[in-house]
Amino acid sequence: MTTKPAISTTPVTLLDYRKRICEAMNYINQHLDRDLPLEEIARSAAFSSFHFHRIFTILTGESVAAFTRRLRLERAANKLEQAPHRGITDIALECGFSSSQNFAKAFRQRFGLSPSSYRKSKQGNTFGKQGNASSPDSPYAAGMLFTGSLLFHNPANEKELIMEGSIQEMPAYRVAYVRKLGAYGHETCEKAFGELMAWAGPRGYLESGTVLGVYWDNPEVTPPDKCRTDACISLPEGTVPDGGPGLQTLRGGPYAVCRFEIADTDFQMAWQEAFNWFMEKGYACDDGPCYERYHNNPGDHPEGKWIVDICIPLKPA
Repeated sequence: MTTKPAISTTPVTLLDYRKRICEAMNYINQHLDRDLPLEEIARSAAFSSFHFHRIFTILTGESVAAFTRRLRLERAANKLEQAPHRGITDIALECGFSSSQNFAKAFRQRFGLSPSSYRKSKQGNTFGKQGNASSPDSPYAAGMLFTGSLLFHNPANEKELIMEGSIQEMPAYRVAYVRKLGAYGHETCEKAFGELMAWAGPRGYLESGTVLGVYWDNPEVTPPDKCRTDACISLPEGTVPDGGPGLQTLRGGPYAVCRFEIADTDFQMAWQEAFNWFMEKGYACDDGPCYERYHNNPGDHPEGKWIVDICIPLKPA
């Protein structure tokens, strides 16, 4: 009599696969400076290496190699813009390319320009929209300094934003998260946060947790449909999310923290001013994602405004 092999009876849902693919994406993002064996990436997200690549491609629309190459090129593009005096070869090697020649060829294929021409084309640009990179020569917004707060004036719409900027040692947030791919803006955020709130509310996490919005990509260089938005809420130590969200830890350490009290339509301007502030101070942005930290429900605000911190990771001293 032939013994049948044991088969796991634990169902694996499409949501489970998506959560684990997000873990694999995060692992790749954290190790762009070296070539990762496919088996190592699969193991990081508890996949069998045999089927991992096919599942990754189906759920992300990119192969593992294409995803890794795109992130390396986008990181390099950000660094070319952020550090105009750094050597191109140094940036290429730091972003995981084996040589400046290989980097230059791949960069031209992706952006249509050589790295040096791309850098020249970006001088004087301003930061476009929520993301984790900026243009180093953005014109500093006109304003006056009052006890640590900056009053910014935008000639285009004559609006003023009051910002309180500081450097803070942020905690490492252990969060449940829902990730959506798509252009940064209301629609993508609404989907991600709607799904997260529907899960967190009945479990009582909204009363005790910190709500964060994490933006992994710079929309000036990442295709809109590939931009990653994570809706997050911090969890008590030891808690493991059930049902829907994934689990990740956002790195602690030094951040530029810029607080605003703004309407829905002011987020783009707030991000611009936050980056202007930290660059004017001479700080260096680290490779981790930026995030928004929310302090209120705008429905409870007399003017319907958000009280929000824009948090930009800085290189440790």
